Amino acid sequence: MIEIDSTHQPLVVEDLDADWLLALCEDTAAESRRLERKRLRLALQWARMHPADPDDAAKGHVETVGSAGTPAVEEWSTESLAAALGITTHAGLQLVSDALDLAYRLPRLWARVEALEVPGWRARRIAQATCGLSAADAAAVDALLAPKADRCGVRAIDQAIAEATGVVEQTEQETLDRSKWDVELFHGPMTGPGRWAGTSTMVITGDTLDLTRFYDLINTEATRIETDDPIGVRRAMAVGNLARRMGGDQPPRVRLYVHADLADLLDDTIGTGGNGWVERLGPLTMARIKDWAGHAAVTVLPVLRTDRDDAVDQHDPPAWMRELVILRDRHCVHPHCQTDARACDLDHITPWPLGPTTPTNLAPLCRRHHRAKTRRRWHYRREPDGSY
Repeated sequence: MIEIDSTHQPLVVEDLDADWLLALCEDTAAESRRLERKRLRLALQWARMHPADPDDAAKGHVETVGSAGTPAVEEWSTESLAAALGITTHAGLQLVSDALDLAYRLPRLWARVEALEVPGWRARRIAQATCGLSAADAAAVDALLAPKADRCGVRAIDQAIAEATGVVEQTEQETLDRSKWDVELFHGPMTGPGRWAGTSTMVITGDTLDLTRFYDLINTEATRIETDDPIGVRRAMAVGNLARRMGGDQPPRVRLYVHADLADLLDDTIGTGGNGWVERLGPLTMARIKDWAGHAAVTVLPVLRTDRDDAVDQHDPPAWMRELVILRDRHCVHPHCQTDARACDLDHITPWPLGPTTPTNLAPLCRRHHRAKTRRRWHYRREPDGSY
């Protein structure tokens, strides 16, 4: 294995002693800072090359990407930058926002990034933590954090923000906190243990006493579950027990798109063997799918011929055509966008009525990228092999 050091000399890694290897690690850290700085510089320059036109601003065709005190940029300008960097539009918007915030709101911190004294990822974390502050408060945080930004953690960032913004009345703070309460449910795919195993994540933010009381109920229920599973697994199982009791053992109202061979679902001899596919969750064993199907209302849809390309004399595709396109493409076809196709619009590649309403002339685009295409900022075509 050969690597290049900072002097552009090739080194055989297996032949290096400990000192050489550590020196190469230092070179790598320095190179990483240069690359992060380069990405921020390019994003900043791209934003400066695409300022918001005053006439467009009057029509609402601008994007306020950065925080207060940063210039607005031309609408849809970030898509090209994101595609060139090989990242999603959301990631591109965040990169441009961080670059603008550093340059216009946190200049002391930006100077240290330029000097390679602070890694770009740490500066971006501070920029994101201060994005909700006024320009004046952000400048105060900049003065406090810039001298120690190369070593400060999350707690230091929070403390600097608190010092810069001053003491807030407790009642106002509690009102602010309550506005952030929420319950969110995320269905895979997940990373790490449990990935592709029909596992979902619920995040609850609310009153401390209420959540503590609920957590105690979960722990009490978990102690009644007689299994050898770890306590964390039994807590998760306890949530299911409590939910079933609260719902009167009624089946959950959940919509899953399961792709499986109907013969496998009807075959009692199938145990853990065989796999099906659940959209947004991934592959599951037939045993798990049969268990879910046995405790819920099931709708069986007819088989779709993926080679079907009928045309209909209308703008909106019929249900079978929409389903075919969704199953074919899976997600938004804009470069690097992974928005699920079921959450997308179906776009006519050649605009209707110039182009027909057929599966080969339809593609899923998320709302943002559909609008970008409609505004003629992007064009695309579908190749015979199904790529775009």
